Amino acid sequence: MNKATRADPIYIPKSPVGSLGGRYTAWGLSGKTMALVLMLLVVGSLIGSFYLNQASQTTAAGLEIVRLTREREYWRQENAGLRRQIAEMEALSRIETRAAELGFVEADGVEYLVVDAPLVEDTESDYSPTPYAPEQGAAEPSPPQARDWWGELAAQITSWMNPEQ
Repeated sequence: MNKATRADPIYIPKSPVGSLGGRYTAWGLSGKTMALVLMLLVVGSLIGSFYLNQASQTTAAGLEIVRLTREREYWRQENAGLRRQIAEMEALSRIETRAAELGFVEADGVEYLVVDAPLVEDTESDYSPTPYAPEQGAAEPSPPQARDWWGELAAQITSWMNPEQ
């Protein structure tokens, strides 16, 4: 081999600064340490975002509770106002005034009509109502023709069950 054709290799020393492929990073940390720091940074960011999300949901729920409490109080006041109106409308003085406007007058005296009839619970009395008696000369109403519909229905069902007959 000819020494003139052969080039001598150039020696370039490894430097820890700026060499990502080397053992150390720009800050003098190894690759494993740098990965660990990066992993802690990602986990910390995730925990922070979860915390912020939970805090915002809690705040939104608190605001919804406040809104619903105000709405409940509004409806309680509305119901109280309606109860007051009902009480005013049911007042006897108002009813008397309205009755007078409609032309009603107060009764002078009260008369009671006494009906001599047994009570429904009184089953041992000898009271018996008079049966219906048609007027003289009126035709007796005739009962409708009674059909043996049960027999006809049974015969129809039997014919369905036994189609050979």
